[in-house]
Amino acid sequence: MTETKEVLHRYNRYSHVYDIFEIIMEEIAFKKWRPEVFSKVEGRCLEVGFGTGKNFSHYPKDKDVQMVAIDLSPGMAAKSKKRTTGVDVDMILMDAQHLAFKDNVFDSVVTTFVLCSIPDPVKGVEEFVRVCKPDGKIINMEHVRTRNRLIAFMQDLMNPITNGFFGFNMNRDTRTNIEKGGTTVIEDKHMTITDIFRLFVSKPNK
Repeated sequence: MTETKEVLHRYNRYSHVYDIFEIIMEEIAFKKWRPEVFSKVEGRCLEVGFGTGKNFSHYPKDKDVQMVAIDLSPGMAAKSKKRTTGVDVDMILMDAQHLAFKDNVFDSVVTTFVLCSIPDPVKGVEEFVRVCKPDGKIINMEHVRTRNRLIAFMQDLMNPITNGFFGFNMNRDTRTNIEKGGTTVIEDKHMTITDIFRLFVSKPNK
């Protein structure tokens, strides 16, 4: 609980400059990947960690897709309001580790660069599995600890800085966390020539 409060504090603190810090990666990579992520969602879909709303414009326009989005930070949610025009989404403040939804209610659960900041990522995935239907899918675009030893060493060196100032971790073994949370990974796509940015699609083990 204490760590969750610290993450909340950090994201509230820098919510007004969050988009500035991400602008380079957003322009050269992230905004190109987001459509692929949301092309995979179906039915009733939960986005965990909507942040400043950068995914909103990529939500499916199909009437058969209903979007629900949660985030921990009121500061980030306030910044997202500018991106809600024309978007049909229910936005709720909520902790990803304690989802206030019944079991088996979503056809898809999706995150983009969120499992790096949830204090207990395995608990978070367990919650995704709980609220996801047995035949649903969980979609995660994340940055992870690389298998390249030199780059991994640099990630380890930088992680106390990124975690301390911004609340996210650069060096998590995210695929393992996803599997420990109760899923079977059916797709693991490298988004670049390195393995730092990856798109995971998994099925809940139910």
